[in-house]
Amino acid sequence: MNAVTEQATYQHWIDTLVQDIMDYWGKDAPWINCSCGLSVSGLQHVGRLRGEVTLTNTVMHQLQKKGCQTRHTIVRYTSDEWKGKTGQLAQFPNTEEARKYVGRRLVDVPDPQGKLDSWVDRYWLDFGDYLDCFSFNAKPLSTHEIYDRPEMQELVRYTIEHRYEVRAIINKYRARNPYPKDWYPVDVVCDQCQRISTTTVVSVDLDAYTANYRCDGCGNVGITNIVNGKLSWRVEWAALWKVLDVGFEPFGKDHATPGGSRDSAKEIAETFFHFKPPFPFAYEWVGLIEGGVDKGDMGSSDFHGFTPKTWISVAPGEALRYLFLKNKPMKRITLGLEYIPNYIGQYERAERVYYKIDTPKASEDEIADIRRSYELANLKAVPDKAPLQIPYLHAVLLAQIIPPDDLSDLAIQKLSSSNIIPSSLTKSQEKYVIKRLDRANTWVTNFASESYRITILPEPPTRLNDEVDSELRECYKQLHDVLSSRDWTEQAITNAMKPITQSLKKDVQQRFFRNLYQVFFGRDDGPRISAFFAFTDPQLVFKRLQYLAMPP
Repeated sequence: MNAVTEQATYQHWIDTLVQDIMDYWGKDAPWINCSCGLSVSGLQHVGRLRGEVTLTNTVMHQLQKKGCQTRHTIVRYTSDEWKGKTGQLAQFPNTEEARKYVGRRLVDVPDPQGKLDSWVDRYWLDFGDYLDCFSFNAKPLSTHEIYDRPEMQELVRYTIEHRYEVRAIINKYRARNPYPKDWYPVDVVCDQCQRISTTTVVSVDLDAYTANYRCDGCGNVGITNIVNGKLSWRVEWAALWKVLDVGFEPFGKDHATPGGSRDSAKEIAETFFHFKPPFPFAYEWVGLIEGGVDKGDMGSSDFHGFTPKTWISVAPGEALRYLFLKNKPMKRITLGLEYIPNYIGQYERAERVYYKIDTPKASEDEIADIRRSYELANLKAVPDKAPLQIPYLHAVLLAQIIPPDDLSDLAIQKLSSSNIIPSSLTKSQEKYVIKRLDRANTWVTNFASESYRITILPEPPTRLNDEVDSELRECYKQLHDVLSSRDWTEQAITNAMKPITQSLKKDVQQRFFRNLYQVFFGRDDGPRISAFFAFTDPQLVFKRLQYLAMPP
C-alpha cells in the first residue's frame, strides 16, 4: 500500500521540502547531509525531538529513498558556556557552591549527582539513550570533540588570520554593540578558573596553536591551547556547516528573524568561507501544557518540560513523530503527559485510516495527509496488514482492575474473551500487549488525572439504594436480566444497554450512569461502563445491579 499515490494532487509538506532541498543543490549533488544542533544546557526535553530529530531524520530518510547520499548528524554544543540559571543551579545539592561553575564550558561542569563525568553526560542520558525510539541512524557529535579535528583547526586558523574581514561582516548585525578592532573571533578556557566566558584573547601563535589571554574572572594571565576554545558562535555555526558538509539544517524560529543569527551565518558562509550554506528551514517551538493551561515553551536550561525517556515509558515514539509530522512545522504544538491517551488515539486513528479500517468524513487531501503522515511517522517499513490495536484506555482500565502479578496473563484472557484481540497471538503481538499494559500502568500511576484512576469499592455506598427511584430500579433490573443471556463482551454489553438508556430522558439517563459509577467507585464518573463490565467479574456486576434494582 502506498498512501502517496492515492491522491495525485496532494503532497505532504515533507515531500515538498525534500524536493525543494534537491532542487536547491541540483540533481548532480553527490551528497546532501542533514544536520541539527542543540545545546546540552539542561533538560533535554521532547520539544527538541521536533526539528532537531524528527524533521531532520525524516528528511534524511526520504533523501535516501531518492538515491541521495546523506546522513543525520546531531551537533551537541558542549563548548558553550554554562550560565548558571536558576534551574541549572537548582540541580546541585549546594546552589551557592555551584555558582563557581558559571562561565565554564558545559562539558567542564561536573555532574550534579556526582556519578557521571560531566553535566553533559547527565542531561544527555534521558535524551540520547532514546534516540532510536524516535529516529534511525542519527549520529551525535560534540563540538568540543569537533575542535580536535584538523579540518576544524584549519578553519579556526583561517578565521583568526582574516579576523578583520569576519569582524566587518558580524558588525553589520551588531550595530548597537560592535566588536572592537582588537577583537579575536575565538574564546579560550582559563587554565586557572576553567571559565570560557571571562577570558579575552590578547594575541595568538597560530604555529603553536596557542593564545595569550587575560581572565577578567580570576585575574589570571596565561597561554593556552586554542583546541579547548571555540569560535564566536555566529562564525562557529558557519564553520560547522563547512566541516560537516551540511546540506540541510532546520532551525528554531528565533534564528529565522530577518537580519538575525541565521542570516549572519549565511553571509559568513558565502562571503567569508566561500561555500553554499545549507538549505534553510524554520520550525516552531513546542509548549508544555498542564491541567489545560499552556505553561509556555519547553526550555532546556529552565528545566521546563519532560524527556524522551518519560515519553517512552508511557507511549511509543511513533505517536509523537506522527504529531510532529501531521502538523505543519510553524504550527505551535503543546504537549502534556496527562493527555497521552489523546496523542496515542490520534496516531492509532491514523493507522486505521491508513489501512482503510476507518473512513473519516474529510476531504481526499486530508485523508491523504493522514495516511502519508502515518507512513512517515513509522521507523520501520509499514506492514501489509494492520497491526494489532488495544485502545489505550482499555489498557489503563485493565491495569487497575487486575492485580499486578497477574496483569499480563489475565489481561490477555479478558481482551481475548471480549474479542478485542485474537485468541492466539504471535510473539510480536504478545510483546505489544505486554508493552501496552506496562505503559498504561505507568501512565495511570504517575501522570493521569484523578478522573482516570479508579478503585472498586468493596461494598456499594449504603445511601445509594435510597437515592434510586423506581423508574431507574426497573432499568437496572432489565439490564441485569438482558446481560444474563448475552456474551460477556464489550460490544454485546453496549448493545444490551442501548435500548434501555435511549428510552430515558436526558436527565434520567445521566442519573442512570451516575448510579452505576457510584455503586462501583463511589463517584459520579469513571471509565466507559461497557468496557469496565467486560473486564470485570460478571458476578460482581450482577450483584451490584441487583443492589440498584432492589427496593429500599
